[in-house]
Amino acid sequence: MTIPDIEGLINFTYFKDLNKAAKFYSEVMGFEQVIDVDFAKVYRVTGSSHIGIVDGNRGSIKPTEDKPLMISVVVDDIEAWHERLKEHGVDIFQPPQDASYLEMKTLLFRDPEGYILEILEFLKKPYGS
Repeated sequence: MTIPDIEGLINFTYFKDLNKAAKFYSEVMGFEQVIDVDFAKVYRVTGSSHIGIVDGNRGSIKPTEDKPLMISVVVDDIEAWHERLKEHGVDIFQPPQDASYLEMKTLLFRDPEGYILEILEFLKKPYGS
């Protein structure tokens, strides 16, 4: 049996303060908002990859203090992203550094409610160009 086509991917995250999250993902991260309903918004990260943010008071999952999810964004220029995040006052807890397990650099920070985001730049793409 063949695998049916997949059109895209949306990862949904849940927030106590949806407006603060929306401002972060649109203004700081610069993602394009493609869906806006009363209790949720979806942002295009690239192509058919998206992140959704949901009002935790109304969504099907409630936000918790523990955020066992890391959102990784692959870029070609990690230093430019580092500068952008600093300009927006983002608290970066791991500035760009080489990773020992792959040929890449990685930078870590948190969004307004504690989800960890990673900006990573592959120095040698493990999956081809």
